[in-house]
Amino acid sequence: MTTAQSRKTKELVINWHMTEVCNYSCKYCFAKWGRPKELHRSEQAIANLLDKLADYFIKGTPVLKEKLGYESVRLNFAGGEPMMLGNTFVTALVLAKQKGFKTSTITNGHYLIHGKSPLPKDTLDMIGISFDSQYLSTRMKIGRNDRKGNSFGVNELTHALASLTQSQTGIKTKINTVINSLNWEEDFSNLISSLNPYKWKVLQVMPYGDNELLISKEQFDNFVHRHSGLGLPMYSESNSTMTESYLMISPEGCFYQNTANKSGYKYSECINSCGVEKALSQIEFNPITFSSRYKETNIDIVEIS
Repeated sequence: MTTAQSRKTKELVINWHMTEVCNYSCKYCFAKWGRPKELHRSEQAIANLLDKLADYFIKGTPVLKEKLGYESVRLNFAGGEPMMLGNTFVTALVLAKQKGFKTSTITNGHYLIHGKSPLPKDTLDMIGISFDSQYLSTRMKIGRNDRKGNSFGVNELTHALASLTQSQTGIKTKINTVINSLNWEEDFSNLISSLNPYKWKVLQVMPYGDNELLISKEQFDNFVHRHSGLGLPMYSESNSTMTESYLMISPEGCFYQNTANKSGYKYSECINSCGVEKALSQIEFNPITFSSRYKETNIDIVEIS
């Protein structure tokens, strides 16, 4: 892992892409791992991974802690669709809380409305809901729908956010929007203003899968410019700021990283087998790019995701 001078942060965030499984088929999604070896199939393996992460990042004094000065660690469950795992997801969420992590998840929202395993009260500190268009036709073209044609729309989003604020005390809500060729001209200003999330994160679609969804930097900048200066809690990430600036854990429990030449991903050994420190040393991580993602003066959270 490369080292460099980094700005201080109050909270370190580690994202675990818990599963490839998803009820949606978004054309730009990069979550394409082989399912048979996913760590969540064993509750003991989940517990072991969380123990190792807690021992290293919370109880230990790793280089990252010395450089960033973080006071807390948040474990973010991503996918795929983590909530599709039902009770397994809930078990992992509760275990993470017990081991001292703050918790969050990234979801397409479907199981917030239709899930059979409700979230226990006060188990989530933050939630990110992926939402790419206010229009059903656009969401369908992107692939944001299940096999029955169900798609998480504005009404469902509004209802889900209201319910979460009731069941999860003090929860911070975030909306994630991937800007692509189908939605870059869409106006989200009224929607985001009315929902008033803690954060609205807009990301330029990455070159993976269906290249028909790709947009130029100029198109992405146009979207950002049109939504700037309106008092919206918007934070943007282009392709250049995402390359080698994230640290991710795969469904198999390995650190992995995207590469600058876009040739794929590099994986570490399984964390449960070799430990956090050794696994972390086996992937590339660019702290300069990492720090640049949080150059805004009002941001005090650094995400390793």
